[in-house]
Amino acid sequence: MEYGTLLLATLEPCWLWWLILSALAFILGALLGCLLCGNKKKLQELETENAALLARANNWEKDYVGLKYQHEQTEAALKEARARLNSCEADNRVLKSKLEKQKGEGDFALGAAAPVTVPSSSEGEDLKIIEGIGPKIEALLKEEGILSWQNVADASVEHLRGILSNAGGHFRLAQPDTWPRQAALAAAGEWEALTKLQDELQGGVDKG
Repeated sequence: MEYGTLLLATLEPCWLWWLILSALAFILGALLGCLLCGNKKKLQELETENAALLARANNWEKDYVGLKYQHEQTEAALKEARARLNSCEADNRVLKSKLEKQKGEGDFALGAAAPVTVPSSSEGEDLKIIEGIGPKIEALLKEEGILSWQNVADASVEHLRGILSNAGGHFRLAQPDTWPRQAALAAAGEWEALTKLQDELQGGVDKG
């Protein structure tokens, strides 16, 4: 009897410790499981947020490429518009200079010069831009098939002088020596060079 009581007294603390340790292990396992579940949920949320950020970044990159292309197109259009504006300003200076000289000097071969007008495509180009050519000489040249600045540039001075000579009258007084040079600049669109050349002329003739 004493032996049995002693055995029970010896085993009872061991059983109690085992129960305590089991309870602690259960509690720790439960806490660890909750922690892992919470971290897993948070990780999924982070992955979802990361995917959304990547999608937004891709959209921003596409928008940037599109805006860059539009910017390049706008720059090209602006450059072309500036070139056209410069050309128009040069044309305006040439026409203004021509008009002022015609008003001040008149057409030395045919009297007063007519205002510079822009002809229709069927009439050819405005040959009166060439200093020394008035409306009547222009009409005469166009009757001979010389309709454009390039036609005048390609014609020899002798050929032009022959046309004027055959027309007789005041036409013979015209001197076409500089007409091909002026016409070549006009045909090439070199308006500033044409204006500079005409500043050195007097009625279409070299001042020297």
